[in-house]
Amino acid sequence: MTMNLRPACVPLLILFAGVLTQDSIVSAADEAVKKVTFEDDVLPVFRQYCLNCHHQGEKKGGLALDTFGSTMEGGGSGEVVFDDGDAEGSRLWQLVNHDDTPVMPPKADKMPADKLAIIRSWIEGGILENSGSKVKKKAANPLTYTPTGGGKPEGPVAMPESVSLETVTETSRPAAVTAIAASPWAPVVAVAGQNQIVLYHTDTSELLGVIPFPEGVAQDLRFSRDGSYLIAGGGEHSASGFVAIYDVKTGNRVGSVGNEFDVVFGADVNESMSNIALGGPQKMLRIYDIPTGERLFDIKKHTDWIYSVAYSPDGVLVASADRSGGLCVWEAETGRLYLNLIGHKGAIYKLAWRDDSNVLASASADGTVKLWEMNGGKAIRSISAHGGGATSVCFDHQGRLATAGVDNRAKLWAADGKLLKEFTNCTEDALEVALSHDGKRIIFGDWNGAIFNASTDDPKVVVALKSNPPSLQARRDQLKQKLVAAQATAVKAKASVDQLAAASAAASKAVTDIDNAVKAANGVMQQKQVEAQKSQTTVAGLEKSLAALRSQLEAQTKQLEQQKAAIIAQQAAIAKAKADAAKLTAARPAAEATMKDAKGKIGGAKAALDAANASVGSLQKALEMLGK
Repeated sequence: MTMNLRPACVPLLILFAGVLTQDSIVSAADEAVKKVTFEDDVLPVFRQYCLNCHHQGEKKGGLALDTFGSTMEGGGSGEVVFDDGDAEGSRLWQLVNHDDTPVMPPKADKMPADKLAIIRSWIEGGILENSGSKVKKKAANPLTYTPTGGGKPEGPVAMPESVSLETVTETSRPAAVTAIAASPWAPVVAVAGQNQIVLYHTDTSELLGVIPFPEGVAQDLRFSRDGSYLIAGGGEHSASGFVAIYDVKTGNRVGSVGNEFDVVFGADVNESMSNIALGGPQKMLRIYDIPTGERLFDIKKHTDWIYSVAYSPDGVLVASADRSGGLCVWEAETGRLYLNLIGHKGAIYKLAWRDDSNVLASASADGTVKLWEMNGGKAIRSISAHGGGATSVCFDHQGRLATAGVDNRAKLWAADGKLLKEFTNCTEDALEVALSHDGKRIIFGDWNGAIFNASTDDPKVVVALKSNPPSLQARRDQLKQKLVAAQATAVKAKASVDQLAAASAAASKAVTDIDNAVKAANGVMQQKQVEAQKSQTTVAGLEKSLAALRSQLEAQTKQLEQQKAAIIAQQAAIAKAKADAAKLTAARPAAEATMKDAKGKIGGAKAALDAANASVGSLQKALEMLGK
């Protein structure tokens, strides 16, 4: 029984050997799949289509593709490929597939599909250098996003309660829309107008209030993370700029920071409502302390006007973007540069953060909206969003994006960058866009000052809003006019109702009469049905009798025919009998003579018989005597 003598460690060795065997099988399976490598597959494609412009001697755009190392190093705009297997997020793929500009090869059609397939397979396969290279374990896709709902305040969310409805400034026509922002937790959207900010209900499009902004026009609007406060940055061009803070419930200004010599284009508040960041034509990102109004520090890296500023939802980072395509991410507490994000070829108009603070979106005049992950600063997706330029971008709590652009469109995108819906209501450049707290409404405005509140499920369901609503008195007058018209309509409707009521009563009586007539007709019909049933029974009996009579007639007819045949036979027999009788009558005299003669002969014979009988008697008597 040697099996029972095995050491206790043997099963562990066998298990370990099994694991090694399994790993060997997996490796063998991996090796069985043809590797797509730089040296064997991709370099020949680059040599045919790319190396005239991108080699060590001539690095167009700072990019050389003639070696694996230089390809991985990237160009003047940063890295072009990553080992995460995401081809769509690869700058190289976007250029060779003509998803972004400048296209490769320039001024030519795309590479043939089989060549593009090699490049895509190489990226998705882990950008292997040669046949001896090993595939690295893929990192988690940063575009994958699971909404958490974090950040929502406890208790009721802030809604306008006592905000004035009086218009500050009335204009004959609206100006271009400069800013739109939606509350993160309530059905409220803020729209910038001339010397005022207008609040609307996103579900009903009801005017909720008008907040004065007498210093000029708000160029940027942001709600605090809990939705309790509205941040407005703006002012007057070449004159002044600052950032104001408003209580959403009351519309009261509760604070302000900044004293710029030019307008503020971008502003935001951190999650703790302690700091405000702002930027504008001064090319400096400035951080202010809200309680004291003190300027904490200036950041001077930007070389052009700062168009957008945005704090990450967790307050750890703050991003700023400028007119020349510069995009920087800073440590919010220290002001130190965290990431310098290179990739846009035009001005960056708007920045937005995803709820988890891991992804930053940027909308640029180069037509793209880029998504940047914050661990290494990689552009994980570049969306060719709007031909001619993308002007605005925002996220909702599901990670979806909304964008606006100079193609007169607003668009809704999935979290992975796939287009979901287009909204084509604008007649000029779409400049601003926002998504409601529940993601069910998209609000966007254009150069003509038109503002639209549309359903994200159905772009055809849309309501127009105004950044310059009529004055309160004008709205009252309009309501009175509508009331008078409604009352007149109600009078007409009442007359119509009365008329219809009379017609209805007459119709009701007619219906009752018809019902009674129908009821009577039904009674007659039922009686007739009974009679008809009886008649049917009688008819059935008559039909049965008729059938019996027909059967009897047939039998009698047959008997009659038989009788007729018998009569004919009897007539024939009678005729024959008559003929026979005639013959017999003719023969009677002879027969009578013969009979007479026979009678005479019979008499003689009887006499002879008598004599013979007497002789026999005599003889019998004599014999008897002899016998004695």
